Amino acid sequence: MRKYILLTVIFFLAIELQAIDAPKREMRAVWIASVANIDWPSKPGLSAEIQQREMIELLDLAKQYRMNTVVFQIRPASDALYPSSIEPWSQWLEGVQGKAPDPYYDPLQFTIEACKKRGLDIHVWLNPYRAVFDTARSSVSENHPTRLHPEWFVTYGKKRYFNPGLPETRGHVTSVVADIVRRYDVDAIHFDDYFYPYRIAGKDFPDQNAFEMYLADTTKNKRTIGGGITLI
Repeated sequence: MRKYILLTVIFFLAIELQAIDAPKREMRAVWIASVANIDWPSKPGLSAEIQQREMIELLDLAKQYRMNTVVFQIRPASDALYPSSIEPWSQWLEGVQGKAPDPYYDPLQFTIEACKKRGLDIHVWLNPYRAVFDTARSSVSENHPTRLHPEWFVTYGKKRYFNPGLPETRGHVTSVVADIVRRYDVDAIHFDDYFYPYRIAGKDFPDQNAFEMYLADTTKNKRTIGGGITLI
């Protein structure tokens, strides 16, 4: 009897496993970095026509090499490669932070439409905490978060970062993500390239005050999450 029960269980398990949908396809992704003009655009200050042509060349190359996903960096340093009421236009587009492409167009919407035409998924890549790429060389616009809310940031080496221990920081990043997914038909939000931070010898990252101030909240959240996992 036990043998027949075991065979029956195995039979139904096999049916259940077959019923699980297989992945749509293998993900083969290419990253398009905008920070410091690594990949796109090739340099700041190009006309909108040339920017668009360069993006098409990259997408066609991705398709040629049988990629199916593009990870496009649209927020390298608390800025935007798309029109935003929250953060300024990226300096990597026109060479000056806060300046829109000329002639005007929306680089993100353009890239989304170009990806869809080629059957490519598009993941938008955000750097959540990096705010100023190089404090010695970058000139931030008047509406950049570091000017509007300087108390949210810490400087470490030549870079400026959001202090992730602050609730205001998390709220700001959340609002940026929410704005993107409400307005654009993207396939995923991608956090990568944190650089939080490369350690500088003999120098601690200056976030200790926030850590101590909100430690109790962090412990409480950890217990809540842990309790939920236990229940599951």
